[in-house]
Amino acid sequence: MNHKNISFITLVFFSFIYSESIWVNYGWEIFDNAGDGRALSLGNSFTADGTSPISVLWNPAHQNSQRNLPLSYGHQNRFAGLVSSDVLVFGFKSKIRTPLSIVILREAVSRIPDTRDFLLDWGEDGMPGTMDFGEGNGVLDEGERLDFENIKYFDQSQWALHFSTAKKINNFTFGIAAKSLFHNLGGYNGNGFGFDIGAKFSPWEGNIIGLTFNHFTTSWFIWDNGTVERTMPNISIGITQLLKLSTIPLDFRFNGGAIKSLAYNGIRYNLGLELNYKSNLQIRLGRNNNGFLSTGIGLIWVNFSIDYAYRPSPSYTGFGSSQLISFRIDPIWFKNKIISFL
Repeated sequence: MNHKNISFITLVFFSFIYSESIWVNYGWEIFDNAGDGRALSLGNSFTADGTSPISVLWNPAHQNSQRNLPLSYGHQNRFAGLVSSDVLVFGFKSKIRTPLSIVILREAVSRIPDTRDFLLDWGEDGMPGTMDFGEGNGVLDEGERLDFENIKYFDQSQWALHFSTAKKINNFTFGIAAKSLFHNLGGYNGNGFGFDIGAKFSPWEGNIIGLTFNHFTTSWFIWDNGTVERTMPNISIGITQLLKLSTIPLDFRFNGGAIKSLAYNGIRYNLGLELNYKSNLQIRLGRNNNGFLSTGIGLIWVNFSIDYAYRPSPSYTGFGSSQLISFRIDPIWFKNKIISFL
C-alpha cells in the first residue's frame, strides 16, 4: 500500500472520529417504502417470500427468485402524488456462478414550502428590532402578520443502490447486501452506506422461513457539513406458506413477518395474502409494518407480467392515497421481439 492510500484512509478515519455523530431512527426509508406492485399490495411482507425480483431488498438470500423474469421496473405515486419514486431491478445468473442482484431506487418530493420567513414576528408594534412584547417568540401575536411572498420552495431527492448475492449451503441459503444512499435536501447533500445479511430455509414443502439482519454493522450517513447519522440495526423474521388446491386451479399464499429494531421498544408486523388463479391472475391484500392496508392485482404471462397496487389513506392521517404500477419482463424475450419487429 503506497503513501497516498495510507493518507486517504487516515483522513477518512479521523473524519469519522472528529465529526459530530448522532443516532437516528430515520434516513433509510427509501428502502422500506420501495417495491413493485406486488410488494406494495402484499404489505412488503417479503422476508421469506422470494418470488419477486424486488424481494432482495427485504432479504438478500432471495437470489433464486430471478429465474424467469429477471428485469423489473415500478413507478409509484404516494400521498396523492406528493411523493414519486421509481425502482429498477436487474438479476444476473447465466454467466457467473454466484448470482447477483442490482436494485436502483429513486425518490423525489418537489416544491416543499419553506415557511421560516413566513411569519413577520415583529411584536405588537409591527416594527422589527424594537424588542417589544411578542417579537421573536414564534407565535402570531396581535399586530403581526403573515407574508405569503416570503414563502420559498425547495426540492428533495434520493438515489439508492443495492447490491446483493447469496450462497446455498445444504438446506440453507445465506445472502449479503451492500447498499448506498445519496440524498439532496434543499441544496444540502449527504451520502450513506450500510450492509444487510439474510438467510432462509424450507422446513417442509411450500413453506419458507426467512431471517434478515438489517444495518448489521450500523448504517452511516454523512452530510456535507460533517454530521454523521448512524442507524441502529433491526431484525426481521418472516414466513410464507403456499397452499395448492387439487380440485380447482387456485393457489393461496400467506406471508407474515415481524421486525424488531434495537433503537426502540415494541415489534411491528406485516401480513400478505395472495389468491392465484391458474398462475395468470393474482388478487392481493396486505398490511405493512406501519399499519397501512393495501390491495392489488397481477396479470402473469410466461415472459411478462404487470402488477398494480393501491393503498388508501387512513382517515386519521389526512394523506392522499398511494398507487403503484410495475412490470416484470424477460429481457432476452423482449430483445428477440424487438429484433423480429425490426
